[in-house]
Amino acid sequence: MNTLPTKKPGDPDVNTIPTWRELAERFRDLVKDFLKEGKELERELEPKLLPALKRFKLEIEKLIAKLEQRTRPPKPQG
Repeated sequence: MNTLPTKKPGDPDVNTIPTWRELAERFRDLVKDFLKEGKELERELEPKLLPALKRFKLEIEKLIAKLEQRTRPPKPQG
C-alpha cells in the first residue's frame, strides 16, 4: 500500500543540482534581504535606543573623569 502522494507534472525536481550562477543569485538575494531587514530594524530601534545610549555615554565619561582624578598625584601644599 503506497500512501505517498504522487508527483505532479509541474513540480520542480528536487534532485536537480543548481548551477553556480543560480547559487550565486540566490546568495545575492539572501544578502540583499538580510541587509534590507537590518536597515529596517535599525530605523525602528534607533529612536528608542539613542537617548539611552547618550545617557550611557555620559555615565562612562563621568567614570573616566573620576578614574583620571584618582590617578593624578595630589598637588603639594605650600
